[in-house]
Amino acid sequence: MILRHFRTYCCLLLVAFLGAGLCIKASAQSDRNFASSTEGMVATGSTYATSAGVEILEAGGNAVDAAAAACLVLMVTDPANASLGGRAQVIVRLSDGRVITIDGATEAPAVIPPIAEGDERRSGFQVAPVPGALAALEQMVSKYGKLRFGQVLEPAIRYAKQGFKVPERLASTWERRVEVLSSDEGARKNFLKEDGSSYASGEIFRQPNLAKLLEEIATEGIDVLYRGRISGLIERDMKAHGGFVRKTDLDAYRATPGKVVITTYRGYDVVSAGGRAWGNTLAELLNILENFKIGPEGPDEREIEIFARTIAQAMDDRPQVIGTLEPKTDGFSLDLISTKEFARKRADEIRKKLETAHKGSEKRERRGEKDDDDPADTSHLSVMDKQGNAVSLTTSIGPSFGARVATPELGFMYAHSYRMRSSPEPKARDLTEMTPTIVFKDGRALLVVGAAGSERIPTAVMQVISNYLDRGWPLTRSVSAPRLFCRDDQLRLHSDFPESLFGAMKGRGFEIERVARDASRHNGLVHAVSYDPKLKIFYGAADEGDSGSAAGPSGRLIK
Repeated sequence: MILRHFRTYCCLLLVAFLGAGLCIKASAQSDRNFASSTEGMVATGSTYATSAGVEILEAGGNAVDAAAAACLVLMVTDPANASLGGRAQVIVRLSDGRVITIDGATEAPAVIPPIAEGDERRSGFQVAPVPGALAALEQMVSKYGKLRFGQVLEPAIRYAKQGFKVPERLASTWERRVEVLSSDEGARKNFLKEDGSSYASGEIFRQPNLAKLLEEIATEGIDVLYRGRISGLIERDMKAHGGFVRKTDLDAYRATPGKVVITTYRGYDVVSAGGRAWGNTLAELLNILENFKIGPEGPDEREIEIFARTIAQAMDDRPQVIGTLEPKTDGFSLDLISTKEFARKRADEIRKKLETAHKGSEKRERRGEKDDDDPADTSHLSVMDKQGNAVSLTTSIGPSFGARVATPELGFMYAHSYRMRSSPEPKARDLTEMTPTIVFKDGRALLVVGAAGSERIPTAVMQVISNYLDRGWPLTRSVSAPRLFCRDDQLRLHSDFPESLFGAMKGRGFEIERVARDASRHNGLVHAVSYDPKLKIFYGAADEGDSGSAAGPSGRLIK
């Protein structure tokens, strides 16, 4: 206990020493990526979104209100990964013990023609689905929040009007996408400068069209987009550019209850989003890992191989080919891979591999020579409040900048639907690797966690949970520790693992790839918050490879 909370004890002792009798309304500390507070906690992939979440908590909102405000600000300040046209998966744990899941996945329109054999893959407006995230946020706030949705929208409206300084990660992505953004009138008008260039790091980006739309939503409600004036503008633009979304599709859309996946790990309850999300794979990962002893000292070579083979096995057990919607002819069901019995069999197979002698790999070590096209096309946020409410929320628009098209008057990017691009099915909702997760003990939410990074999302979440529960590491170290990802014998390791580990894993038959701790190529970008019920202190950790932050009330980063 002392080791886990050493920094907090020191801070509290220092306060007592310097000012006995001093009245402290809220104890909070933050160094951007890591924070502690007695009043709640927000961790997101944007310092602006974190600030908005804290602002709402300080205004009397609960974790639900704060999470919605943070997500709406992400739609303004991280347009490459979040948008009003995007999707979301949400898990809410209320102070009365209820656990709510909300499926705000994007949806294919009711009428969408099949792709003719030999045709090129669709793009632009033709892969733009019915938005889902906004409906999910409004439902979450109206049912479980304390504030009006219009009040929750205020920080996003402010940032859209006044602008924000572009962080380095967004600027880099923007620069790579200039050419494709310039090919669409709406994207060019709203997301590029007059000379056609992108916004550089540190420059101010303002979005007047988006601000007007957000103000209209704040005044009239989300029906203005789904069933009112805005839906007509969307249909007009879709028809003009070969898109398929119509007013009837927007009118029919509803956020629905999501599928809950529940498992246990070392005596803790773990709840995640399954079905269209990847909570089933997280359950398999944890269920397999639970069959092995993970020590507190830190990963040794055997533990790294256990993690690598566990991850590779879970990837192989997915019912669809990774990166596609193509079902495997001999695939397992999601319900099956989530069971303890299935995991025990997999653990037995992994034990046999661990005891098998391997010759040194003849494959060369890769050092990040190739880059993912879109290494972080998702954003996650985690929130807890003092009353015991908690929210884990993941949002996305597909690859960076989504479909890379926008209606000029509206100012937001439409999401990219992989289903509409490669396997169109009327009214079908998109499948994603999102894995928003909450860990409980005795009914109390102790850890809220999620990540960005496609199939690396559940594997990153699993490793943070293991660091936190198996090793007893504080949240800061649990998130900042190096991670890995593995498919087949392709092992991707963060470059800050001990040097001896790379050779050892190569000798065990893996092809090694080193990746940096940044957003260019990574093993998942994690944002998490935790609560210590004995100390009554919240902790937050935002991945150092992202542009985000963690902060609690009275510890806001941006005024």
